[in-house]
Amino acid sequence: MGNFAIGVILAFQIAFSMVSFGEGDLKGPQYLMESCLFTNLVCGYSVQLGEDFSVDMSMAEVCTILTSPDTRIEIYQQELNGDDINSYTGYSNGFLANSKDHHLIFEGWESIGEHEVYVTCWYRDKLRRVEQDKNYYITFDIGCGQCVYSIFVKTSKVIQDPTEYYSIPESFRIIPATERKDPWTSEITDMSERNWNAETLAYYQSMFGNDSELQWGLFEPLFCSGTIEQVDCYEDVLNYDFQVLLHYSAFRLEPEKINIGPLLDLAWKNGKVLELTLQTYNTLGGNDMYCILQGKYDLFLKKYAQTIANFGHPVLFRLNNEMNGDWCPYSGYLTSKDTLIYKEVYRYVYDVFKECGADRNTIWVWNPNGKSFPNYDWNHSLMYYPGDAYVDVVGMTAYNTGTYYASFGETWQEFEPLYRQLYRDYCATYAHPLMITEFSCANMGGDKNRWVENMFHTIGEYDRIKIAVWWDHCDYDSNGFVSRSYVLDETPELLEIFRMNLAK
Repeated sequence: MGNFAIGVILAFQIAFSMVSFGEGDLKGPQYLMESCLFTNLVCGYSVQLGEDFSVDMSMAEVCTILTSPDTRIEIYQQELNGDDINSYTGYSNGFLANSKDHHLIFEGWESIGEHEVYVTCWYRDKLRRVEQDKNYYITFDIGCGQCVYSIFVKTSKVIQDPTEYYSIPESFRIIPATERKDPWTSEITDMSERNWNAETLAYYQSMFGNDSELQWGLFEPLFCSGTIEQVDCYEDVLNYDFQVLLHYSAFRLEPEKINIGPLLDLAWKNGKVLELTLQTYNTLGGNDMYCILQGKYDLFLKKYAQTIANFGHPVLFRLNNEMNGDWCPYSGYLTSKDTLIYKEVYRYVYDVFKECGADRNTIWVWNPNGKSFPNYDWNHSLMYYPGDAYVDVVGMTAYNTGTYYASFGETWQEFEPLYRQLYRDYCATYAHPLMITEFSCANMGGDKNRWVENMFHTIGEYDRIKIAVWWDHCDYDSNGFVSRSYVLDETPELLEIFRMNLAK
């Protein structure tokens, strides 16, 4: 063999040894990492990172995550679907209206290398309950036709000059995508690994086992004030015993105002389990998600968890549901586009429950909204998933809101279009049992009686849905008028449809 051939082989071997390949099955690699140049073969781009990063492409259909000890980078390939980049960046940066928590360093268009880039740089206070909190942010939104590549950087390093990070978008190149995106799927935790007491384990197996039949629950607002008479009335008329009652509570600075104990007892004495929902409401003028992670609600959380532990019987627990909706103060839309904030709070509350013994009887229900608002990948429900170890049941929520706000794009939606694809997506993504944690049908824009009739005829096909909770209340407009009536006794005919179908 000639010296030239030997030299080529040696050069190839040296170069090959410098390249990291992403894992794949019987196909090519998902990515390449060579001399700190990250090449995404699934989404079709490359970017120079400047230091060694670990790569997570487990959710490549939504996001690529690159991490080093002091920096986290999320890269999204966002289809605009007829929108424009200015609308995308404006909507995405809505959190900046909260200047109490978010401190803007720079925002605007910059020419960086070959690209016109929308740059946003800001910071927030360090969070005491987050280990190695990364509280400085800079995002680069690079437009490419009807697509935006969003590079989201968070770091523990103080950013004084945003241009220090401009080498990232300057090195960004679009290349042909050569590999397919593999869908992410969860794994259900072995229930024997849970610390549940025997009663809670038996309840879970009874309600959520593979052979368990669909059971019905109810949200009845009068129950939240401590009376069960309206529930009893419905059950008498419908000849049906609701198995689950939905209740909402809020984070409070005054632990002595926790009132869930009597309601837990009231539901249990009447043969029902509470679907207990805890939410934040911005009571401190800033965003309460940050306050939780500063430890300001520790006393409340410990008393709340202790109340559940002392109760001892099974509890279905939802924390900050519909988090991918921009109407929720705990959405990433209002916390720096940083969905990790939600996951940090979720895991922190979970650990408090465990510390107080509430893990013995708490069944954790993780519950995104059926559609994300904004419908951008950084706000995708998967970005809020706290991890298989923290989820026992996956909740579904999709309402037919009717047409009261038709001028804002609301349309009448039948049950099947609302849930069929959602159900298929959830079955493909999550190994957990499913429940519709709350849903209903408004009365304006279509035939509510027929909607409910069709719902009953369809829902039985979704055999992984084990509980469905009807939301029996109203929404009100800014003038105090009913905008959406979701009540199940709207008409005598509607009550009869419920009675006949629940009997089946």
